[in-house]
Amino acid sequence: MKKILADTNFLITQYEYRVDLPSELRRIVHEPITLVIASGAMDELKTLAGRAGKKASGARFVLQNMGRLREKFTVEIAPSRGEVDGWIFKFAKENAVCVATNDVPLRKRLLALGVPVIAMKGKSKLDFV
Repeated sequence: MKKILADTNFLITQYEYRVDLPSELRRIVHEPITLVIASGAMDELKTLAGRAGKKASGARFVLQNMGRLREKFTVEIAPSRGEVDGWIFKFAKENAVCVATNDVPLRKRLLALGVPVIAMKGKSKLDFV
């Protein structure tokens, strides 16, 4: 079972770029997937969803389609504290997970530690960085 820790911007990617997240993850990960989402990321999505704009629409889409993700994967909401990117970095450092993020600074820090990272490749595909 492959654990993939997804951050907020990665989850919103499926809306912004019309990416079929379950299909793309299954295309590149050839084993059962557990999608891990920080509780702080869920809070960020709820906060964004109450606003206006493209990110807000993306956040609403993610929240409304959480059931679809649960149909395709095991989804775990991990209790997190503090700033989400910092928590993701620490969690990835201490656990055997792959991180799904489009955040370039976070990606660089994770790759420097040898943590596998999944990100957008172009505007329609996901891949390991």
